[in-house]
Amino acid sequence: MKVFRIIILLASVCLLSCQRENIIESFVPITEYGDRDTVAYNVNMENGVFEGLQMPSRDSMFHFEVKIASKSDKKLFYKIYYQNVSYAFDDDHPLSYENFYGSWQETATTFKPCQGELIKDSFNIVGNPRNEKIYFGEAFPEQISQEAVEQLKEDIRQSREWYESVVDKAKTNNVSVEEQIHCDAVWYLKYLKEVNSQASNRRERRNPRMGIYEFMVVVCDEEALKKIPAYIQDISLKKDSLFCNPFDYFLHKEGSQMRGVSVMLGKQKLKVSAKFDLDRGVYIDILSYPNGDYRLCQSKKVGNSDSLYLYAQFEQYFHNINNLRTINQIDEVADLDLFTLANYKANAQKRNFKAMHPYITAVPGKTIKVDNGVITMINPASATRKENVGIRSRIGFTYGKFRAKVKFPPILNKHGVWNGITNAFWLIYQSAQEWNSRRESLTGYVKNNYLENEKEKVPVTTYSEIDIEMIKTSRYWPNEQPAEGYDPYSDNKFIFAATNWDLACNDNGSISKGMHFSKTYKGEKYTYHRWDEYARSLTSRTEVSNSIFLEPYYYFEIEWRPQEIIWRIGPDAEHMQVVAYMHESFTAIPNNQMLPIFTQEFHYSEFWPPVVFEQGLIPFSNKDIVGKIFEITVE
Repeated sequence: MKVFRIIILLASVCLLSCQRENIIESFVPITEYGDRDTVAYNVNMENGVFEGLQMPSRDSMFHFEVKIASKSDKKLFYKIYYQNVSYAFDDDHPLSYENFYGSWQETATTFKPCQGELIKDSFNIVGNPRNEKIYFGEAFPEQISQEAVEQLKEDIRQSREWYESVVDKAKTNNVSVEEQIHCDAVWYLKYLKEVNSQASNRRERRNPRMGIYEFMVVVCDEEALKKIPAYIQDISLKKDSLFCNPFDYFLHKEGSQMRGVSVMLGKQKLKVSAKFDLDRGVYIDILSYPNGDYRLCQSKKVGNSDSLYLYAQFEQYFHNINNLRTINQIDEVADLDLFTLANYKANAQKRNFKAMHPYITAVPGKTIKVDNGVITMINPASATRKENVGIRSRIGFTYGKFRAKVKFPPILNKHGVWNGITNAFWLIYQSAQEWNSRRESLTGYVKNNYLENEKEKVPVTTYSEIDIEMIKTSRYWPNEQPAEGYDPYSDNKFIFAATNWDLACNDNGSISKGMHFSKTYKGEKYTYHRWDEYARSLTSRTEVSNSIFLEPYYYFEIEWRPQEIIWRIGPDAEHMQVVAYMHESFTAIPNNQMLPIFTQEFHYSEFWPPVVFEQGLIPFSNKDIVGKIFEITVE
């Protein structure tokens, strides 16, 4: 589709050149790579956490050349534009202003005067190329110490008005006063200062997209330059509250018919990819821990040292635990590799149960290891706890093909019995601040919170999530009739659940047409389910053999595009098969920046009805449950 689009654009440019004089003879966007049609570039992520991604590396530039054949004495001017075309709306699409495009880093630099018939200049590709103020913030966020948190907590206790407001909030949230004091102190230190600061262009908040970039050069005379709108010359400006895509303007709109304007798309393209450096370690953000009751376990590559704060590309992820939801847990410990279906069924007749919920670690850093570029996640053996574990990226992307090489732990043993673990690779919204908002919805997004029956809608939200969750349940939804002879206990298969959290946005009108439906993609039928019109997510289920977890590793992929999401798995990067698909015609595709995340967690069985195995009937494990992450790339 994109190749066809480029051919059409080139044809249209040729047609325009026949209708008017085109004085551009040649255009080489990146001369460092000669006459290569496609330049492959691996982005340097070393300073990506706080400085963002840029191409080429910091303090470097791409150089371009333009040859012009001037046949008059008119003064000429030029400007270069770039645009990501892998993850973009077509130029003439109403949302093409959302595309990632730019020009010179200083947007106030508009058209430059030509000095002769050979133009030699340079550019780079940076985050927030339109220099939008919404992405500005604190110049450099220093790491906040535990001492600062404790001091502010004491200040809250000493302030009568502040303390009373916290007490009221604790009652509303059904948490202890001390826990609420901690949350308020963290929020104040982490967010309030940031909200009130607009000191610096935080380019990492709108990182360049991966994939293919195209380049366009525009040469015009002085008379034509006066007619080109300011919002096209300076891409940081808006027209009627919206940005305007210069590719649309010069290839389809007024600029395509303007006398004295010459346009050429470069034949050469830039193909960009990113690979996370797992050996940089895992940072532990004490402010993301839900309370102050913990003991830090540090090593050279896991902890909260200054080096890890600056350069670690992942951090430990701490699950939000709803203390009001409990599991009726059998109070027994077992080797889950030997646990049989008969053992499981026998547990239902016993009486030694206790009400509990999953836990997060009380010792951050203890269940995460980094060794030779491999990150290990551990659900620790325990006689009293079922403990979740996870890591989350600290560098965000909008769109991309996220491919992970992982050795997730098997979730079924040789007897086909579930160990209670859900393996997950997903994308989660990077920030709840305004800069990371999704586009406005006409029908609204259901608020995202702990309320399971929430119906209130808001026009804008920052919440977005795209999931791969690998769990043991039926391949059929509760409202479906299983095929004759289907037995979920004996098939040695798990469910690959693909979910998009569209927050019940109904701008496409699909929710009105039904909660359970099927669609076909490339000859395969996929069935989708939403619990009701206010359910915040849409999910499909695909059966996959548990044997993939017995391999040394397996590949898992989420391809997130502006108008669709494609999920794939495979034994290697060259042999991936589609296991799920969603399209904007029946779900709202997010457009904000998100973070890759890996988790191994103990789900409540009722999350995935009809229930096959009750979480509470599965004993505590007497062995660590271990997963390893070898690689994650974004293309």
